Amino acid sequence: MSPSDQSFAFFSQLPVELRLMVWNYSISPRIIKVRYNYARNSCISKDVPPLLLVSREARAEALQRYEQSFGTRTKLKSAIYFNYELDTVFFDWKSFRDNYVSNCMRYEECHRIKRIRVLDKNLELLVNNQMRDLYAFTGLEEVSISGYLRKGLESKEDPEHVTFRLRVRGGLDYTNLTNGRMIPQLVCLCERLQEIGDAGGQMGLLEACSLVSEMK
Repeated sequence: MSPSDQSFAFFSQLPVELRLMVWNYSISPRIIKVRYNYARNSCISKDVPPLLLVSREARAEALQRYEQSFGTRTKLKSAIYFNYELDTVFFDWKSFRDNYVSNCMRYEECHRIKRIRVLDKNLELLVNNQMRDLYAFTGLEEVSISGYLRKGLESKEDPEHVTFRLRVRGGLDYTNLTNGRMIPQLVCLCERLQEIGDAGGQMGLLEACSLVSEMK
């Protein structure tokens, strides 16, 4: 059977209520990569909700669930559509150069973001500025850390790509570690995080493991 034979040619003839249910059912959590463009003085992203490109009806329904988000201090709106209840933002931290993400974005939008993903190679950047970039995200509920690590530094096995999810405990309260750094209190949602940390992971994620273990 060809792909054309498998398509549902009579979808447009369904009752509008059913079509709207289908459109809404297709809305799922996304990970949106956001970077800062200094030439435009705005946040940009290539990630577009598919429903916005399907039809007028689908677009109209999707616009009830997505908002134009990530406005900056000088540009109140951007072309990035985001669902604060479902989506996770994946900042390209280096694109903000020497500035803080929270200095470029509007505080009102920072407060609404609930989920952030971080690459392990960017952990050092965040730790060195005492996690200040997370301070403005007062509504933050979850931080995901993605990267590659081995079971041990001497292991000959190929590094495994893993993602650890950390839940912010009781809002962004800060705890003072023995080294004097103030960082958010996080709770690990993945038990294997501590196990891998004890086994000796690679530098980026190993530091993340130690941070989490000290905060438990």
